Amino acid sequence: MLCIMPHMKKIRIILALIAWSCFLIPHTATKANASSAYDLIVAVNSFRYENGLKELPTNVYLMAAAQNQATYLASTYGATPPGESEGHLGEGGSDATDRAVQVGYVVITGVQIRENWAGVDASTALDALLKSTWGDADNTGLMLNEYATQIGAGVALIDNMVYYVLNIAVDYSVSPTSSTVTVKTTETPGVVPVAVSTPNADGSIIHIVEKGQALWSIAITYGVTVDQIRILNNLSANAAIYEGDHLIIRPAYTATPTPIPTNTPMPPTRTPIPPQTPQALKTQSNGSLLDTVNGSGGREILGIALMVICGACLAYLIYTMLRKKG
Repeated sequence: MLCIMPHMKKIRIILALIAWSCFLIPHTATKANASSAYDLIVAVNSFRYENGLKELPTNVYLMAAAQNQATYLASTYGATPPGESEGHLGEGGSDATDRAVQVGYVVITGVQIRENWAGVDASTALDALLKSTWGDADNTGLMLNEYATQIGAGVALIDNMVYYVLNIAVDYSVSPTSSTVTVKTTETPGVVPVAVSTPNADGSIIHIVEKGQALWSIAITYGVTVDQIRILNNLSANAAIYEGDHLIIRPAYTATPTPIPTNTPMPPTRTPIPPQTPQALKTQSNGSLLDTVNGSGGREILGIALMVICGACLAYLIYTMLRKKG
């Protein structure tokens, strides 16, 4: 027993140190992780795809407007979310379209920014957010709107509460109205399909605007961008189009000038004279012997002939003289 006691004391001291260390070491609280804004966009586009709708492209201005509203709700209401209608109001009583314009989004005629928002526990899955929290007709109708064009999202976390804000641009100039949708216009926009105009002989395409059509839907139909139409028609960023307007979709072809051929007269061709030999010259000559004699060569031959004749006559004379003497 006497040998065991020292060891027991050491064990007790070690256990006491371990117990104290449990109090001294700080406990790290588990922080809730909220899904990002891009996770929310992926979830919404997947939801649309499941229902046979096209995915929506992200717009940087809608992202900024949605994030500003999510941050505003978190800083204003904290862990106690406001009522449904209050959650759609931003600073100064602004609505979703106003907030989008404030950050630089260009709202064209017929387009309105719609919004879904929610303040939920950070542990809430995105699938539950979309199909349960936003499972009512209004919120689901916006996410699955057939005439939605662009999307943006924002997320803000405070304590264990996360605020999700979803902004979607809808082109009401080509969409039917709904009883759950409030459109800021004095008349009801109807579905006005855009018919493609036939190109002119010079290659240009001119579209005549019909009532209810928007630049965005016209651009999509012709496969061009809204900016291209604005540039071709000298339209400002906020310019509106009206029924009967003639919009240049494609300018006339610029013909490449074809050079006119110049007739350059050819120089006259000289007929070469073939070289001739002396024999040919004699053969071609039709002159008499006198003509031949008149030439320089004829004079030499005549001189030689006279010398031969004179020599022969002299020899004959000498021969006759010698014969008479003999």
